[in-house]
Amino acid sequence: MNDPQTAADTVWQLLEQRVAASPDAMAFQREIGDGRWEPVTWQTFHDRVIRLRRGFYAAGLRKGDRLALIAPVSIEWELLHHAALSMGVVVVGLDAHDLPQRIADMARQASVVAFATTDARVLAQLDEAQWRQVRMLLALQDSAVAAELLPGKRFITWSELDALADPVASPAETPGPDDVATIIFTSGTTGAPKGIAYTHAQVCMAVAAIADAFSFVGHDGRLLCWLPLSNLFQRMVNLAGLCRGAGTYLLSDPRRVMTAVATVSPDIFVGVPRFYEKLYDGIRGSIAARPALQQRAIELAWRIGRRVSRYRLDKRPLPAWLAVAHHAADRVVLSKLRGVMGSRLRCMVTGSAPTPRYLLKEFHALGWLLLEAYGMSENVMPIAMNRLDDFRFGTVGRPLPGNQVAVAESGDIKVKGPGLFRGYLGDADPMRLDADGFYATWDLGTIDGDGYLSLTGRTGDLIKTSVGRRIAPAPIEAHLRRLAGVDDVLLIGNGEKYLVALFSCENMAPDEYSLEVFKNLLNHHLSDINQQERPRGIGLIMRKFSVESEEMTPNLKLRRNAVVTRHQNLIRRLYQAVDANPSQTQGCIVVVDRV
Repeated sequence: MNDPQTAADTVWQLLEQRVAASPDAMAFQREIGDGRWEPVTWQTFHDRVIRLRRGFYAAGLRKGDRLALIAPVSIEWELLHHAALSMGVVVVGLDAHDLPQRIADMARQASVVAFATTDARVLAQLDEAQWRQVRMLLALQDSAVAAELLPGKRFITWSELDALADPVASPAETPGPDDVATIIFTSGTTGAPKGIAYTHAQVCMAVAAIADAFSFVGHDGRLLCWLPLSNLFQRMVNLAGLCRGAGTYLLSDPRRVMTAVATVSPDIFVGVPRFYEKLYDGIRGSIAARPALQQRAIELAWRIGRRVSRYRLDKRPLPAWLAVAHHAADRVVLSKLRGVMGSRLRCMVTGSAPTPRYLLKEFHALGWLLLEAYGMSENVMPIAMNRLDDFRFGTVGRPLPGNQVAVAESGDIKVKGPGLFRGYLGDADPMRLDADGFYATWDLGTIDGDGYLSLTGRTGDLIKTSVGRRIAPAPIEAHLRRLAGVDDVLLIGNGEKYLVALFSCENMAPDEYSLEVFKNLLNHHLSDINQQERPRGIGLIMRKFSVESEEMTPNLKLRRNAVVTRHQNLIRRLYQAVDANPSQTQGCIVVVDRV
């Protein structure tokens, strides 16, 4: 057994224990081009972290200082992250695709004094007061390019930082469990992002819980890191890999994830629901492009898989004939379809938004297990999680140890535990806790008799129509996103007699024939929705909602208020068109935004 033997309460201790346990094991794999990867052992990684922390110290950074990392996934990100945490410097992960003004606002909230970035342009909106506090600017790009983008600012390069390392002048201080390890920001779906600080002890507790949930990942395990490392959950998954002794492949360009995942063949894959919807659509599209005989064989195999899935979900033994049929179907057909995600995959994990039930069942029939989890920025530890040996579709699983979860009579989900935040940065008001010490999540849900938590909506997203109906938009939006050609959906209707919706459709042709075909599919699709919750008008926006237009957060969550504000003219035209056709003899009204 070469796992660390004692519990760690700082991230630095986690790394020290891992190096002591398996110094020559693979820690990370970095891309070197043409689909090739270069391994980095734990000992090599640790030695480079030590040298970097000495460089930080020589550059003027001290315990308690805040370092903003604004870069894609890379070995440099991981090295800087661990080097900073090893000496008590607080890591502030910011998304490299976020808007410069938002980055400046978040850096101001966090009192950042050092930056490391691959694109100097993201710092263009820092004000003079912020620049006066900056003690280190690290260019993870060509320093001459960085200096050209921000004239008058002194950047140092990676090699210059390395050259600063002085073995004599080394930081003596290391962090304690109660020292702040990281500052993250809420996604800002309903307003400006708010900063939240978490201690080393809190991060380590969350990492231990995640590592325990995925205890089947061992020393030969593989993880693929492709989500931005500004995302704290992705960082904690990497740290959980460290705890388990698994190796992590670092993919800098998420657009190439489907190319990389088959090569890497991870044991676990983490993604957002929209990724899995696109994965399913891609599989169905590839099937449709095959010869008719192959299509029939695949559909037959998948039908057998669905039948087996129902038996397994009901925990019933398979009839002998079905077990034989499934063995053949899986060996000849289904395993080939699963090959797009590699040959080692034990489960896939998702969160941040509801996953359509059909997708969970279809993947299960194919032989993949997609597990939903639930968390929020204000609690460092995932609140609830389905697991490989303990899951229930349609729920987000049972609460993780350490979390106490309750549901009020109103349906509001509440949580308390050591992972809960202490309040937002700069907020003088105390945390809003109820009499029993629970924090209201603003999510709505239920807990069944076996302790599984289900989400039914979000308090702030509930649509209240003028006729008194309260409608949760998430399940309706998820159903409408299944329409071919639809990228995203936003349901609208606060204060109105009926609902309408906005569709973003980047790849749909806006000609008369295509729109007629779409309307026929749409009306058929709408028939599956309760009439009171069915949108009577659809506004088509012929592009994707984007971060640049401030319609989405860097985590790709819709900023509902921002979308409504930006497209208020289209929404007004949509309601006018529906009101002008009260009988709706043509079915759902569709209005195209051709701007």
